[in-house]
Amino acid sequence: MLVVGMHFFNPPHLMKLVEVVSGKETAPEIAQTIFELTKKFGKHPVMAKDRPGFIVNRIGKLYHTEPIKILEEGIADAETIDALMEATGFKMGPFKLIDLIGVDANLNVTKSLYELMNHEEKFKPSVTQQKLVDEGKLGKKSGEGFYKY
Repeated sequence: MLVVGMHFFNPPHLMKLVEVVSGKETAPEIAQTIFELTKKFGKHPVMAKDRPGFIVNRIGKLYHTEPIKILEEGIADAETIDALMEATGFKMGPFKLIDLIGVDANLNVTKSLYELMNHEEKFKPSVTQQKLVDEGKLGKKSGEGFYKY
């Protein structure tokens, strides 16, 4: 089969990472051709299997969901959590990243992954995110999310 997915990240003109996604019947040489093509785009490709969330969203969801739980439990505020993660080497804290991606877009990915992963608790969508979306606080694109812009 000749089908290969290319999963770019937001914003694609800035983000270097691209997941090259192979299905069960994808010919390895086709996936490799797309991998090499992606390099020519100036991107950093990684090979991934076609599974819910691929690699990055499976890991990334935990980068978003656990900090929101910490916020909801009153352990720390968004600014403190972002500062802590940035101090450990992340370019952007989880709340700044959610606001950049869009609270609504991030929530939709969370809901989708939660469904695809048979309602695993670690992927459960946040009521806090849903509340922000319901209030139209979608992050940078609306001027307010976890932060005001």
